Amino acid sequence: MVSTNQVNSANFSVPPSDAGAKKTLGQSDFMKLMVAQFQNQDPMSPKENGDFLAQLAQFSTSDGITKMQESLAQLASSLQSNQALQASALVGRKVLVANDSVSLEAEGAVKATADLPSAVSGLKASIYSTSGELIRTIPLGQQNAGLFEFSWDGMNQQGERAVAGKYTVKVNGIYNNQEVAIKTMTASNVDSVSLGQNGEGIKLNVAGVGAVPLDQVKQITA
Repeated sequence: MVSTNQVNSANFSVPPSDAGAKKTLGQSDFMKLMVAQFQNQDPMSPKENGDFLAQLAQFSTSDGITKMQESLAQLASSLQSNQALQASALVGRKVLVANDSVSLEAEGAVKATADLPSAVSGLKASIYSTSGELIRTIPLGQQNAGLFEFSWDGMNQQGERAVAGKYTVKVNGIYNNQEVAIKTMTASNVDSVSLGQNGEGIKLNVAGVGAVPLDQVKQITA
């Protein structure tokens, strides 16, 4: 004799071809289980209505979460597509990003920007060669918080033109009677845009800098 607590498997058996394919229970599967459970319950100890209502509420919550996750995934995909479209408009333009490397040409000056989180005094920019040799120190005085642009005319400490090439710019200032390093930024050209992979955001491929996350762009300069 089959126990009344057991569910009659003949009422909702899954064909062999579907058993391997289905990995999750859908709404129709849940309702079949509910009906089978109701039909095969122990007549001497039937389930309370509240038990069935609790199961329905649990399924409704689970189904709602699944649908919400699907909606959020679609929203994220849509936002990424819009962000990619906006980022593509930056190709060929210059953006201000964190970078302490500058290129000096045979003629002309180079520009850089100090990102000051607060007012500082004794601000100075130090120019170094690729070998680490100090080429020039440029006093910049006292400056308020914000972006402060400055330039190097290409001259060394002896007043001679430095050779063309790559140089490193380091900026320091006095804050609360202590010398602190200041973030240096340069305006560089956006060559292309890379779509984010594995949860990463969109990145701009900036000339001379490399891949830079879109949210790290401080300013669009041109």
